[in-house]
Amino acid sequence: MSNSKKEIDLKELKQKLTALNNSRTEYIFQLVHGKPMIHGLAHDVFRKCGKKNCRCAKGSLHGPYPALSINKKGKQKIVMIRKADMSVTVKKSERFRYFQQTLARIRRINKEIDNLLIETRNSTSTDYVHGDS
Repeated sequence: MSNSKKEIDLKELKQKLTALNNSRTEYIFQLVHGKPMIHGLAHDVFRKCGKKNCRCAKGSLHGPYPALSINKKGKQKIVMIRKADMSVTVKKSERFRYFQQTLARIRRINKEIDNLLIETRNSTSTDYVHGDS
């Protein structure tokens, strides 16, 4: 590989790194908004009541009922949302979902940056040979 080819590749790598770093910085600032969140994801659940002659026994479940799906210590828990708390809870849950999605984006960018830096290291480093400078 010629020196000019190396320089072109390094210039492209620097541009990619700069763009990724700028994106990562934007995402980070979006996450530090300080607005309250609720740990959990809002969704609707359908239930059986347990009565033998009820329509739900034949497959037509009751609902939908608003609930939060919470993951704690690797176990999923469903918590029902009271009607009075519905709008605020769903909004806070949506913030949590956005936070988690954005955090995943930041992690993907970090991985991409790491790969580009390894590529940079590999394209700019050589083995030491006695007598070379």
